Amino acid sequence: MKILLIKEQTRRFLRTFFFTTATHHITARTLSKLILSSIKLYPVALAAQLVGMIALVATFWSSEVNEYFISFWFVCGLISIWYSLRFVRRFWRDQDKVAHIRLWIRRWTTLAVAAGIVWGVGGPAFFVSLSGISQVVTVAVVVAVTFASWPVYSCWLPSLFTFTVLSVTPLSIAVAAQYGVSQGLIAIVIFLSLIFILYSGKKLNDLIVSAILTDSQNQRLVERLRVEISRAENARRKMQTESEHRAKFFAAANHDIRQPLQAMGIYLDILKRRSSPQTAPVIEQLSVTSAAISTLVEQVLTVTRMEFGQMDLHPEYVNVRELLNDLGDECRAIAEEKGLSIRVHSVNETILTDVTMVKRALKNLISNAIAYSDPTAPKPEIVLGARRVGKNRLSIGIYDCGHGIPKAERDRVFSTFYRGDAGREKPGSGYGLGLSIVRGIARQLGIEVTVGSIPGRGSVFRLLFNIAEVEQAEKLETKKEALPDIVPINGTIALLEDNRFVREAIENMLTSWGAKVISSGEPDDNFMQRVAEADDVKALVSDYNLGEELPTGLEAAGILEEKLGHRLPMVLLTAVAADLIESDFRRGKLSGKTLPEAMPRILQKPADAATLNEAIWRALPAGEN
Repeated sequence: MKILLIKEQTRRFLRTFFFTTATHHITARTLSKLILSSIKLYPVALAAQLVGMIALVATFWSSEVNEYFISFWFVCGLISIWYSLRFVRRFWRDQDKVAHIRLWIRRWTTLAVAAGIVWGVGGPAFFVSLSGISQVVTVAVVVAVTFASWPVYSCWLPSLFTFTVLSVTPLSIAVAAQYGVSQGLIAIVIFLSLIFILYSGKKLNDLIVSAILTDSQNQRLVERLRVEISRAENARRKMQTESEHRAKFFAAANHDIRQPLQAMGIYLDILKRRSSPQTAPVIEQLSVTSAAISTLVEQVLTVTRMEFGQMDLHPEYVNVRELLNDLGDECRAIAEEKGLSIRVHSVNETILTDVTMVKRALKNLISNAIAYSDPTAPKPEIVLGARRVGKNRLSIGIYDCGHGIPKAERDRVFSTFYRGDAGREKPGSGYGLGLSIVRGIARQLGIEVTVGSIPGRGSVFRLLFNIAEVEQAEKLETKKEALPDIVPINGTIALLEDNRFVREAIENMLTSWGAKVISSGEPDDNFMQRVAEADDVKALVSDYNLGEELPTGLEAAGILEEKLGHRLPMVLLTAVAADLIESDFRRGKLSGKTLPEAMPRILQKPADAATLNEAIWRALPAGEN
């Protein structure tokens, strides 16, 4: 039992020196990298051995040491160095080091044994043969070579152990024999020297192995990160491609859906003017249906553009009181038809925002308030209010007098197509998209939208803005000039519309207003010549998209103005969003494109007859009509 215990303790001791905690898990690949790291220092060790050999030969060549022995020893040393260099060269060239690692380890250990034998034989031979300074030189050279070589052999601790034992032990014994040192003391010296070298080699081995394993882990992490980045980039590109495809699809759908709606609205207007008492109710119902479809299409396309982030923002300073007064004037007639009044209560403050987007959001909220307010309430009115909140915040609220929103529904009213119980009970009250658009606009503008409600008394929707303190707007009391329903147009209107049905419908409508019409599906030379030869061209009405590889409506207007030599009032009747057209206009101006002098008025299809008539009338210079 004692013998077995001693063997086990010895085995543990050797394992402690020859293996580290990390090397219990060393793989052939790691060991291959370990040898690669060590042979980078191999030239230093081999140079130290060569210099040491030359130094000893030069010192002892003319001494009492046999010259044949010196020559033989030197040749053996050179052979050892040559094989070491050959080992390095072949190891570097081996393309499958990992598979051959056992063979390389054996060769590595053999080289360590050979080098240890060379120095183990040479040290005592030179030391014993002479005395004095020659012995000091011998000891110094052997010790220097040993310590110069141990970092190299530390990659494989058995090779370090054999090299150290073979190179140092014979010299230590020779020193002890020469000077009568006791065997016990020399054993202690040898043992301590071996312990020191092996311990240092073990620590160096631990550091190298740890560095290799850490580097391998880092490489794996970097490779994994590279793969994840590649996947994310591929996913981003795929999503971007899909988004572009969806954007093109919805742009095409936007254009194609609005075209028949525009034509239908124009023909319904013509039918309404020619209706009889028998057909008037049917035509009126068709008009209501057409308006509902147009509203739904507009809302769906708006929500879609918001989801795809295609809204182009144009911040400007806006006077809140003027904004709310204008909205109140625009919506008052609709509210009065339902027996409601609109009251504006505002403050004279300025906000920096996109006025078009804010107007759209507030109009949706006002329409929602009109739809859900109760005209039999004690005070049947809708309030457009604005007040300061703190020093730098302003709240715009739309107050209705409806039945209120239950608390359980308040978090859901901004969801797409959600109408709630009150909405389902009111036919024609909407499609559940108005508040979803408001939420999308608020997200685009970076403002907060909230809802509050008292059951039985009504609800309030608020938009919270930052106040532009540096530029307070002046109080403006001017109102837009009221227009009659249809203003006759005396003169010629140039018309560009690629859709034949829409072009014919607009042409018929313009003719019914008293205008002469020069129309075409594209801005070709014939159209340009006809317009140039007319003496009384009042304005240009054009679509924005006139077909692939053809000029846009903006570009056609610029070419026409250049041909006429003067500014031509223009109305763009299009399905393309106004913000995109405005961006195109600004970019074109900066790049030097041929564009109209001023930004034209933009109408979104489908537009009714009164809206188009008003747009043309307002585009004309004062006094021309």
